[in-house]
Amino acid sequence: MRRRYAAILAGCAVFAVGACGGLSTSSAIQPGLEVGSVQDNAVRVEVNPVAPGSSPQQVVQGFIRAAAASDDGYQAARSFLGAGPQGTWRPDSSVVVFGSESDLTYKSSSANTVTAVANAVARIDGSGRYEELPPATRVQVTFGLARTGGEWRISAMPDSFGTWLSQADLDRLYDPFRIYYVSAGDHRLVPDIRWLPLGTGLATRLARSLLTGVPPYLRGAVRTDIPSGTQLAVDAVTIDAGTAKVDLAATPLGNDPGQRQNLGAQFLATVTQAPGVERVALRLEGAALQMPNGASTVDSLSVLGFATPSDPVVKPVLRVGTTLVPVDPNDVGDTVQQRTPLPNSSTLPTVQPGWAYLALSRNGQEVAAVGGDRAQLARWRGTTQVQLISPGTQLTRPTYDREDVLWVAGRGTGGATIWAINSAADPGDTTKSSPQAVAVDWLAGRSVVSLRLAPDGQRIAVVSTKVDGTDPHVDVAGVVRQPNGLPASLAEPLRLAPTLTLARDLVWVDDATLAVLGRLNPSQVIRPWLVPLGGAIAAGPDIAGAQSITTVNGERGLVVTTDKHQVLIRAGSRWQRVGEGADLMVAAR
Repeated sequence: MRRRYAAILAGCAVFAVGACGGLSTSSAIQPGLEVGSVQDNAVRVEVNPVAPGSSPQQVVQGFIRAAAASDDGYQAARSFLGAGPQGTWRPDSSVVVFGSESDLTYKSSSANTVTAVANAVARIDGSGRYEELPPATRVQVTFGLARTGGEWRISAMPDSFGTWLSQADLDRLYDPFRIYYVSAGDHRLVPDIRWLPLGTGLATRLARSLLTGVPPYLRGAVRTDIPSGTQLAVDAVTIDAGTAKVDLAATPLGNDPGQRQNLGAQFLATVTQAPGVERVALRLEGAALQMPNGASTVDSLSVLGFATPSDPVVKPVLRVGTTLVPVDPNDVGDTVQQRTPLPNSSTLPTVQPGWAYLALSRNGQEVAAVGGDRAQLARWRGTTQVQLISPGTQLTRPTYDREDVLWVAGRGTGGATIWAINSAADPGDTTKSSPQAVAVDWLAGRSVVSLRLAPDGQRIAVVSTKVDGTDPHVDVAGVVRQPNGLPASLAEPLRLAPTLTLARDLVWVDDATLAVLGRLNPSQVIRPWLVPLGGAIAAGPDIAGAQSITTVNGERGLVVTTDKHQVLIRAGSRWQRVGEGADLMVAAR
């Protein structure tokens, strides 16, 4: 996430012609920042208000451009509006993002009507949800104009119109922020991404975003312990000496200490993203809202029971022929001669060439693989094969989650199916270890290409296509689990990266970003694309023949396996061979 901090201009010769040493007397003294406040934007853009004698088209053009000004009140933009729109226009109700000024056109269909057309690349809705748009998306809005005091002003426009911003202006005026919810399964925070305008009131916007509730694609997988309908008791979150004071309107908030801990953790993790905020003081109608430890000001997630959970330290495993060899993550990318001595691999199975698409469990004690015909799934514990099943055909690479559930997808009797296997159960007990279909209505008529679980285990990313292999979708959905932790269904999906015309595999590089192997058009070589849960996708270095992807260390540790059975790790803008291996497994990836 980009964070903006104040820039200090040093040297009194900047923008000055004469010698320095005193205050300028050529202009009025302007008020500066309030003591203790933080300037969010280092670059300020000032826009002139409407000029006398402007034509209807000039008024519409000026209005759209003026929305890119840095003033929080949009005063320059409002000067182009008549009395009616001045009272109804909500700039933050939606944002249409276009590439540059050349992507805008204007046409007048009558003396008092102007239509603006944008070649749009993205849209941000009123909640801050960023949606990348398919290529060649055109958005148009028709404005009505009328004379006011002899001058043209905008008199009518759709209620849904907010602002249109170029990509450069969006980068300057907005940032993506994490809005945190509580995992339905444990004390872990799960983020959703929202794009919010910077500047005065950011802490307030963050708090309000949290009050809107759980988004549809996470329902059932996470929860919020902020009661439904809760609002801010006062219009703004105030900041004093690093403390954001959040005053909530009276709600039926019980005395459950767990609920208060979760509520405090959500506000702390979310609101402290605003510059200058280090802690959060919670109030209920002006009265201190105490946490279970007796404090009303919170500054530590660990005190609230949200210490970062630790996973077992499990080394990646390299497949060399039929042998599985643990590799130190720091050595991945070194030649065999450069590596530290290989550890004993006697606790790992021998995997014959007919098995592919290997996966490693979270604790490193179990391996799964799919047969070459993609119709069988095998599991090994240590060196012993413990299960061999045929849940369906066209099986994908399996993957383990942090809840010791083994996931695989393919085609079952009813079409595209995702199965979950309780890998913690006794493999000999077929009632507990047999694959169970996960309810996913939105995969009807499609085929699953790849799936991966997020590090928190509460979200799944799925690549699917139509049955004929066209129309790739990259979707993220919450995992709705039963009380015993086994998955029951997936929430409605959040679609990402609609510009990709091919998507072959994916992996989570962090809690809010995917790396997807794919391409934008058939003439391109396949490469990893970094796909945030909200925001524009970004290209990584291309790699011919890439088939699968994983990571040993986030974005910088991406590892790709090719159709020539080579394992390559990212080294800046190029790819480096990982020894003599043919596949690399990373625990729970």
